[in-house]
Amino acid sequence: MRKLIASVFAVIVVVVAALLLWPSSDTGLVLYTGLDYGPAVAAAFTKETGIKVSVVRLSTGSLLARIVAQGNHPDWDIGWFDGATAAAALDQAHLLAHGLPAPAGLTPLGQGLLSPDGAYIPTGITLAGVFISDPARLAVAPATWNDLLSPAYKNLVGMNDPSISGPTYPMLAGMLDNAGGWPQGQKYVLGLKANGLHMFDKNDATLAALQSQAISLAIVQSSAALFYAAHHPGMRITVPNPAYVLPNVMVEAAGLNARQQKEAARFMAFAMRPDIQKLRQTEGEADGEYWPITQNAPAPLPGVPVLADIHTITLNPVVWGGLESTINSWFAKVISGA
Repeated sequence: MRKLIASVFAVIVVVVAALLLWPSSDTGLVLYTGLDYGPAVAAAFTKETGIKVSVVRLSTGSLLARIVAQGNHPDWDIGWFDGATAAAALDQAHLLAHGLPAPAGLTPLGQGLLSPDGAYIPTGITLAGVFISDPARLAVAPATWNDLLSPAYKNLVGMNDPSISGPTYPMLAGMLDNAGGWPQGQKYVLGLKANGLHMFDKNDATLAALQSQAISLAIVQSSAALFYAAHHPGMRITVPNPAYVLPNVMVEAAGLNARQQKEAARFMAFAMRPDIQKLRQTEGEADGEYWPITQNAPAPLPGVPVLADIHTITLNPVVWGGLESTINSWFAKVISGA
C-alpha cells in the first residue's frame, strides 16, 4: 500500500511539474523600442490590463539591425521607433504584418502618414534635422540647407553618421530630396564634405562636440535639439526651410497568432490615448519633445515650435525606404570614409 501511495504521489508530482513548466499560452508581448518613453508606456499598459510586456530598449540603429537579423523568426512582437522610411524598408523585406488599425482621431497630417497597406501606424512626429548653435560663437545661423555650403560655415558643422544613427537617414534623405533627389543630390552632400563637415556617431556625440566647441553648429533631430537647449540655456535652434517630417511609428511582426494580434492592437490604441500621450511627454526625456497627430492629444511641451509656422515636407517612405541601404552604403564609403 505504501508503495502504491508513493507511486501515485510521484505521478502527481510529475504532472504538476509538467503543468508548471509547460509554456503558458498567455506569454504577453515583446516590445522592441528605440524611444525613451517605451518602457513607461509598457509598464502602464501592464498595470491596467494585466498583459505582460517585455521591453527591449535599444538605439534605433541597433533595433532595426536586430529585427533584420532575426528575419522570419522574430523574437519581437511590436517595434516602436523613429522613421517611416525604416518601417517601409522592413515591409519591403516582408517582415511586417499588414492591416494595423489606424489610430483614432488622426489630424489631417496624421492621416497623410498612414501606410497604404497598414504595415505601420504613425504615433507622432519630430523633424528629421534642425540646426542648433551657440550665438556667442556663430553670429548668424543658416536658414536653409543650401546655406550650409557657404564659406561662413566651413569646418563648423557636425552631424550624425546615418549608418550608425537610425533616425539620421531620414535627414540625409531630406538633404538629398532638397538637392534634386537620388542620385542628383550626391553633389550637395559632397559639397558639405568639401566644406569641412564633421561626422559623429549619434546625437549625444554630436551635441557633446557642440558643447566642447569642436563644432559651432550641430544638425540633429528636433527632439534632441529641443531637449538639449532646455538644459543648456542660450542655445539657438533654427528650423531649416524646408523641414522634413520624421514620424515615430509602430510596427507588428508578421505571423503573430490571434491572441498576440489582439493584444498588440490593444497596446497600439493604448499608446495613443490622451493620458498616455501625456505620459510619453513627461517620461520621454528627449523623445517627449514631439508633435502629437491626434485631435484630442495634449499640446506639445513648452518650447516646441508651432508646427503650422514651419514649412514641412513629408518624404515618400516607400521610395526612400527602398533606397536606404544603397544611400547609407554610398555615404559610408564616400563621406564618412568607413
